Amino acid sequence: MKSLATSLAVAAAFLSSFVLAQDGTPTIVQGGTNPYTCDPTKCIAPKCMCASQTPPGGIKPADAPQFVTITFDDSVQPELLQTAYDLLNVQNPNGCKAKGSWYVSMMYTDFSLVQSWFAQGNEVADHTFTHVGTPSAQEIQAAADMLKAYAGVPHGMLKGFRAPFLNYTADTLKEIAAQGFLYDTSATAVVDDCYWPYTLDNGLANDCWTGICNPGTVNLPGVWEVPMYAVLDNASIPQLMDVYLAGTPADVTTWSQTNFDRHYNGNRQPFGIYVHPTHLTNYAGLPDATALKSGVVSFIQSLASKPDVWFVTNDQLLQWMQNPVPASQLASQSYMQCSKPVTPKEICNGLENLNYNSTVVTGDLINACNFNTSNFATCFNCPGSAPSLQTPVPASGVANGTAGYRTPLPDNCNPLWWDPVAGQCLCTTSSCAYQDTSVPKQQNSTNGTTSGSASPSTSGTAASSAAPGPVAATALTMAAALLTAFIL
Repeated sequence: MKSLATSLAVAAAFLSSFVLAQDGTPTIVQGGTNPYTCDPTKCIAPKCMCASQTPPGGIKPADAPQFVTITFDDSVQPELLQTAYDLLNVQNPNGCKAKGSWYVSMMYTDFSLVQSWFAQGNEVADHTFTHVGTPSAQEIQAAADMLKAYAGVPHGMLKGFRAPFLNYTADTLKEIAAQGFLYDTSATAVVDDCYWPYTLDNGLANDCWTGICNPGTVNLPGVWEVPMYAVLDNASIPQLMDVYLAGTPADVTTWSQTNFDRHYNGNRQPFGIYVHPTHLTNYAGLPDATALKSGVVSFIQSLASKPDVWFVTNDQLLQWMQNPVPASQLASQSYMQCSKPVTPKEICNGLENLNYNSTVVTGDLINACNFNTSNFATCFNCPGSAPSLQTPVPASGVANGTAGYRTPLPDNCNPLWWDPVAGQCLCTTSSCAYQDTSVPKQQNSTNGTTSGSASPSTSGTAASSAAPGPVAATALTMAAALLTAFIL
């Protein structure tokens, strides 16, 4: 019989190997030896980068920006979009509004809102057509085709992918590489594997318990992995997506702050806040989500009070990774600017005024496409039949050359300048007019913080006797069962 101390140690190691998936199911993410190897003398930026816990480019941690990525998953609908904007209602040190990444699944999505989100400078990324685990090539491609046809997001600007339920395989990664995506963000990082983003030239360095890190399993030159960074709760159980569901708002704030400080005071690896907006949005007949949402918003605002914290999309993060600069130089980088086009007339490009009436999106320039359960608005042509996985972009319901026809987005025009009604690109030179929308924050010389930002959250710490949430309890029960087996 094993000693109690040995049994406790084994159980603790087992427990630390869990991360809570988006459905609350514990998934083993660590354990065993990490076989990943990478020679930095051969893997050279910007095309190749080894997995590392230290900042790229030889930048000292204290000089590196502390990036915070706020990402959203699944369909885009009016109430969910408002929730996302509420979370992003903070500014970066250069005065530009925080930007987020949305991993969009096609079912129940309103494409006019996707275009509006994209036009505001946020990132749109692929989350498959029907949100199925271990997605097929068709699931991934269908989503990309619909986002171009109905939301005006060109394939070349659709750079990222996240697997539904984070259920990816080596074949998934190979497929997104074949379809030309720049990065995946489905793998989990906890502590020992808390790497900065890296390329898959030498394979995957996260989730190695699955065997996916074994040499030769995944070697995809130039394809990036942006790990999802877990938060350890007060039982040291890693929480990943929707951390706000794992405890009281005060508990979650404490866990999140502790883990943020580990990044901020350590090697400045990016810190992620991963959200399904449905959990933070109020719906009739469902529990009030106000307290959950307020807790997340307050925590985000507390981070924004730090002068070297930058809220970025994963696309912006990777642009920095390929050409890293100290935090002191980040404001001048082109990808951190904020501007909008100045067009000679209002066009349907996502920047026009939209109205929401009983969750139905209306506007003077958009089309309403109605197919019973598949209803959406778009700046482009409505399809003649409801999109499906087999036919994601059916033939237009309006014939070319007839009244009401919208010209699809061409490959040689920035979507912000494309007028689908007139079939005209309003930007014909490299010197198109833009309007700067930044409002730089002023440095407070007395305390080193920035003005116009919320003060750090003071919602309290978790009580040591607090009972774990249901998903944490599940993991604890499993660990206890293992412990019992060892003792007996």
